[in-house]
Amino acid sequence: MKRKKIGIFTGYFLPHLGGVERYVDKISASLIKLGYEIVIITSNDDNLLSYEQVEQRTVYRLPILNIAKKRYPIPKVNSEYKAIISKIEDEKIDYFILNTRFHLTSLIGARIGKRLGKPVMLIEHGTDHFTVGNKVLDIFGAIYEHVLTSVIKRSVDKFYGVSKSCNIWSEHFSIKSSGVFYNAVSAKDRETVKDYYLQKYISEAIIITYAGRLIKEKGILNLIEAFMKLPKGLNTKLVIAGDGDQLAFIKKNYNQKNIDVLGRLDFDHVMSLYKRTDIFVYPSLYPEGLPTSILEAGLMGCAIIATPRGGTEEVIIDDQHGIIVDGSVESLTHAIRSLIDDKSDRKSKSKKILNRILSHFDWDMVAQEVDREIKGLKRA
Repeated sequence: MKRKKIGIFTGYFLPHLGGVERYVDKISASLIKLGYEIVIITSNDDNLLSYEQVEQRTVYRLPILNIAKKRYPIPKVNSEYKAIISKIEDEKIDYFILNTRFHLTSLIGARIGKRLGKPVMLIEHGTDHFTVGNKVLDIFGAIYEHVLTSVIKRSVDKFYGVSKSCNIWSEHFSIKSSGVFYNAVSAKDRETVKDYYLQKYISEAIIITYAGRLIKEKGILNLIEAFMKLPKGLNTKLVIAGDGDQLAFIKKNYNQKNIDVLGRLDFDHVMSLYKRTDIFVYPSLYPEGLPTSILEAGLMGCAIIATPRGGTEEVIIDDQHGIIVDGSVESLTHAIRSLIDDKSDRKSKSKKILNRILSHFDWDMVAQEVDREIKGLKRA
């Protein structure tokens, strides 16, 4: 029997780092284990190959304009673009899965799927309007997002979210979602983590970590200020991993002994950092879906402090599983200090969040849910 083929459209894909990129990587790998062929269609922002095979997946990268490409890829409709679209149509894709409404790759996938008469599903990853940190531009961005969504809706058969919160947000666009394909982790990742940071941070009693994009909307500057308000003399270190437009600013202005700015790390090193971490803090003010960092840090046994963005409270369901804060400097300082002072509470929270993640947020479980939905999906 011929294997069914799924075309997954995403704004960016690896080696570009981000939550959606990780989601597409992991869900596609689990779907391959279920017998599907996978074609990934994404944007080419770093002069990568426009076509290649990546771990049993066919990857097409569309050319994009050199305008705000780190935030929002805009396809460059030239001869290369048209040739790639033609090759995608020749792939004879059976099902189309789009990621995030506001990326133009989703519009492209929706139109191809409709033109070919194939079922189209869209997975929402956000819980608020896309933001660039400018109020005026954000207003026009919201208008643009509504217009784009109204166009995409005409070609999508079913909508889903990576959390229940995403589905609630989709109602803002008069979208009724059909279910949740949770963001998740793989339990085996816990078993294969190396000890890259065990010796590096052997002298510090407590490691407090942030890992993610270094942009203002992620709350990283508030976290640094909160850490600096902790009483002097505590044997702690703040470790910051990630890349973004605030990286140079942070390195320049917070260059001190108890703050370590690592920059961009690959997956193995991030997981190793979580393994050595005592307290993971995710102070995001961004419209998250369900933050991958929270799931990965929880998998590695960190106690977690986070803001109630996206599906975070679907993971940290009560104060026994972690601490939810409003993201202010004061709230972060108080929460961090409480976990520093109470080791038993810190250990208890880390154990409970680990158990919850293992039982509810597993990639193979999510892939099986996608498989069930695909088998029941037919174009109206």
